[in-house]
Amino acid sequence: MKKFNISVNGTSYEVEVEEVGGAVSAPVSRPAQTAAPAPRAAAPA
Repeated sequence: MKKFNISVNGTSYEVEVEEVGGAVSAPVSRPAQTAAPAPRAAAPA
């Protein structure tokens, strides 16, 4: 698995990506992390 930091609408997330078709590695057991959604800006009047 590879770890990447991505940014979506100004909010950063740490993600793990499994590479399929490559070398087989042992699974890593880690608790899932959930990020709170970014607050939405009020619509202009």
